[in-house]
Amino acid sequence: MAGDVGKGMSGEVPDSEWSFGPLVVAGQPAFLRAARVELPEENPDPTVLPTITLLERTASRGIDPQELPLPPGQLLAGQYLLIRPLGYGGMGDVYLALDTKVDDREVAIKILHPEQAAVAAGALVRERRALVDLSHDDIIRVYNYGHHPEVGDFLVLQYVDGLTLEEVRARARLNPHEFGGARFYEFVLAYGLRILSALGHLHADPPGKVYGDLKPDNVMHDGTATKIIDVGSVRATGLPGLTTGGFRAPTVGPNGESTGQDDLYSLGETLRRLSGLGTSPKDLARLGDLGAPDGPATAATATEGTTTPVPRGLGLVSLARVLQRATRSERHERFADAREMSEQLRGVFRELRSLRTGIETFEPSPLFLQSAYALDGALGSAPPLAHWAAPGAPSPYAPPSPAEVAYRLPVPRPDRHDDHHAELSRLADAAPEALLQHTGDWSDSTEVHLLRCRLRLGAAGARPKSAERELRAAEESVGPERAPYDWRLDWHRGLLALAQDQVAVAGGHFDRVYAAIPGEYAPKLALGYCAECLGRWHEALTFYEAVRLRNPSLGSAAFGAARARLALGGERSWEEAVRELDAVPQHSRHRTAARTAAVRIGVEHVRNAERSGELPERLREMLRRLGLLFHAHGLTDEDARARLTLEGWEAVHGALTRGALDRTELAALAGDADPRLGLPSDEPGLRKDLSRLHLALAHQAARSAAPEDAAVAEVLLDRAYEVRPLAFRHRRDSPWLGKILADWLRTAASAPSHRPPSASDGPLPP
Repeated sequence: MAGDVGKGMSGEVPDSEWSFGPLVVAGQPAFLRAARVELPEENPDPTVLPTITLLERTASRGIDPQELPLPPGQLLAGQYLLIRPLGYGGMGDVYLALDTKVDDREVAIKILHPEQAAVAAGALVRERRALVDLSHDDIIRVYNYGHHPEVGDFLVLQYVDGLTLEEVRARARLNPHEFGGARFYEFVLAYGLRILSALGHLHADPPGKVYGDLKPDNVMHDGTATKIIDVGSVRATGLPGLTTGGFRAPTVGPNGESTGQDDLYSLGETLRRLSGLGTSPKDLARLGDLGAPDGPATAATATEGTTTPVPRGLGLVSLARVLQRATRSERHERFADAREMSEQLRGVFRELRSLRTGIETFEPSPLFLQSAYALDGALGSAPPLAHWAAPGAPSPYAPPSPAEVAYRLPVPRPDRHDDHHAELSRLADAAPEALLQHTGDWSDSTEVHLLRCRLRLGAAGARPKSAERELRAAEESVGPERAPYDWRLDWHRGLLALAQDQVAVAGGHFDRVYAAIPGEYAPKLALGYCAECLGRWHEALTFYEAVRLRNPSLGSAAFGAARARLALGGERSWEEAVRELDAVPQHSRHRTAARTAAVRIGVEHVRNAERSGELPERLREMLRRLGLLFHAHGLTDEDARARLTLEGWEAVHGALTRGALDRTELAALAGDADPRLGLPSDEPGLRKDLSRLHLALAHQAARSAAPEDAAVAEVLLDRAYEVRPLAFRHRRDSPWLGKILADWLRTAASAPSHRPPSASDGPLPP
């Protein structure tokens, strides 16, 4: 099938005035035509589609002379032999024909209705001239045009025979397994990207054209290709032309006068029809509930309205938000052009695919620079010295502070049209104070104001009021007409609200950013953090998972997901949290912090475990991870290693003390552990090591410049004495007590004025 679902030369045409034939094939409705659908192999290319093969092509059926406008055997214009009808509409009919002068190739002939002839001649010439040189893989080719006395003017088009997107939708709804169930939505995005490629080509063709009548019936899937099959609606931007109710933007003129953004609206409605997604706030909330990591959606469950089953995760909400933006009532609220919409569809594809497969689908963000910070909230670091000065202190599972996050979230890429784009792109990662000095003499621009806003939030003694003044200056630079729709301003408003500890307000700003750029990961990371701070753990986990699975090397999402898992609880929550951290790949800059956090979660899990058959295995796993952290995963700082070793040894000693571990199990544990860790195999040896490690930390505290660490050193020294076993000596290199006394006696004998030591002199050396 190919060619025409046209309805006239201008204005809207009601749906009842067109049809796409043949509507019945072998006694079945057209959308149930026999076809084979073959799913492609997993592929990160967002334009890959299934292979759809019709089992009975239109060209293979017999000829019915009653359906032809010419007698059988007569050539149209002495060249084209008509075979049978393919489609019909308000503008004209389409027939399958053989081009007898080009190897009998199959072509589609579009013949105008007689009543259209008066306006059609000029239209056909315009269409021919406009499209014959417009070559694009996703637009049907126009080969030729001509005139025949008995039928009038006609066009010669490329012949394709496949399923229209309306037929694809109906087939997927009836047989979702043919399209991989929830994978179907990734193919919806592939259709969108291919159509956007065609529209972008059309819009860029000087002086600029529009398609004007995009809808599911005007796009065909043949094999692995897509084709926009009706060319009758193409015209220059702003000219009258074809439109169809239900797919026409409200900004289209009364006679079909359209712009490129109106085409994007029609595409949004086309993809909405294909996917069955609603975009109202109620629809988005329902999708969010179904898509939660432990929500009610399952692979076998389709929801009301959607074409195939709803996948778990945020991806379908992101797709619905793309469609919501594309179909806003005002042009300036929609995507600016096909390229901008394509970027967001590609991002949603990566999100959907990664959530479905668990496989990273990497592509650098076109709008954000990846942050160097992990946002781990200290979970990815060795415990601070103060950890031992506050008995019973809670584990460091709290998120980082809002002020810290305000400066450490990903940074938008500089606008390439900004006067300082080159300088901004070359800025080194330096202290905020230094960068403020460096940019102090730069001339003002929007991006410079936004940079200074961020730097003032991160500078020592952060100055939100100064940052707010810079943000106001950026808004003035953007201008009152564009400022309400510039997502960069909302992003920085969110950062400013975080710096002022207004988390709920920040979440509102970040949600508007998400609505504007639904395919980007950064607003989802920010929304996950806000939900976490507000105690909305399921929501936080949904956002974090959408980012983590798509960008595993981005440690911030892994830490957030781990904290959410722990907060939600459950029998296996610690295992799930550790699994989130283990997914941070070895090449990530956050790998060491993630492995450190996994060890600390394991320590906490052991501390809270009672006597059970699983405890020795949990201890063994903790020690295995500790050994890998020291010798394979990059923790080389000796002070940090001493603190983590002490935390691990305390967990083992605690299990021994409360009877959850016996001496035989301790010996077996030491035998299985990495010998480089040096875990003692008995309780006295373990206590000696604990004493030694406490003394080492006391020395760390004594060297610290922080005044509070002086008191910590005293606490650690006391603990070193408390935990060491009773003995005449406490270290192999310690002198015997008898030697100490003998030395004192010799000193006393040589200096009679000296007195023996008393309790007031303090403790003897160890």
